[in-house]
Amino acid sequence: MKHAHTAGRWLSTVHRYSYIFLSKTFAEYGIGQGQIKFLMMLFERDGLTQEYMANELNIDKATVARSIRKLETEGYVKRMPHETDRRSNYIYLTEKAKDIEAFVKKEMTYWRETLTSGFTEEEQQLATDLLKRMAGNAVREIEGQVKSNETAE
Repeated sequence: MKHAHTAGRWLSTVHRYSYIFLSKTFAEYGIGQGQIKFLMMLFERDGLTQEYMANELNIDKATVARSIRKLETEGYVKRMPHETDRRSNYIYLTEKAKDIEAFVKKEMTYWRETLTSGFTEEEQQLATDLLKRMAGNAVREIEGQVKSNETAE
């Protein structure tokens, strides 16, 4: 049963339990686990475009649009039109989002510390570096397949 102990299994477990933690932690705020990554980006740099967020997170634009729409409906962000590109919007945090920034960051730090409990600083960095490389490999493989399929059509 060697295949039961692959990196994919452990990544799946971390993802599943992160989903549960984030969903429970932010439910009372009307924020789903899928919206947190966008708030975190905006906490670091307010006024990003949806396209920038999609590219930075390797997420399709429709998914970003849905998440931003939910955050907008809940009153956490507002869209402002791009000055020169009518198809693009800047996304800005509202006061409501700024009011929960410290809480969100505290909970995200808690979860990161939970996941890396017992790790040295070097192990934390190594884990991050390895996961980043795995993500890059996955993105390149799938994007390569998509491009191959597009040229075959």
